[in-house]
This record gives sequence, structure tokens and C-alpha cells, in this order.
Amino acid sequence: MKKILILIIVTSSFSITNAQTTPAEQLANKIAQKMKDTLSLSDAQKQSIYQANLQLHNQKLQVRQQQIQIDSLTNRIQVIEKTRDTLYHSHLSAQQYQLYKQKKRNLISNN
Repeated sequence: MKKILILIIVTSSFSITNAQTTPAEQLANKIAQKMKDTLSLSDAQKQSIYQANLQLHNQKLQVRQQQIQIDSLTNRIQVIEKTRDTLYHSHLSAQQYQLYKQKKRNLISNN
């Protein structure tokens, strides 16, 4: 009985570690983890940022699936991207949001 239980535990843990994640999930996780590290986010905040990034990805994906002109596509994606700060603002403290904006400005001005 113990061997069966151990086998089940090992098998289930192996399948969890090998779970497939989409590129969108990987990117959302990377962004959330970086923000957690630089802004000292809690685990709940990190999860909220992760979900916000997935939401943005899904919105952009829906726009890309529509058959529209490239100029219109670019404009619509930019509109979606401009909502990122607003989404983040609702999940960050005032101090964290200010630090986020400062780091974003520095990143933009260095490129």
C-alpha cells in the first residue's frame, strides 16, 4: 500500500513539474516575477500582475485574430497597451506604483 501511495505521489509531482505553459503564461510570469523582485510585491500582488498581463495578452490576441489592416492593428494594440499602467495601478500601493513609473521612464529614456 505504501509503495502505491509513493508511486502516485511521485507520478503526480512529475506531471506537475512537466506541465506545459504557453509563451503568454511564461512572459506574464517573467514580468510578474521581475516586478515582484524590483517593487517588493507580495505573492498576492504578483498573482494579480500575472493575471493582468494574461488579460492584456488575450485582448491583443483577439485583435490580432480580426482581419484588419496593419495600421489599424497597430493602433488597436497600442490602445490596449496604454491600459497596462491603469491595470497595474489598481494592484500596487502608491509607493510601488511611483517606483514602477520611475523605472519605466528610465527604461524608455535609455532606449
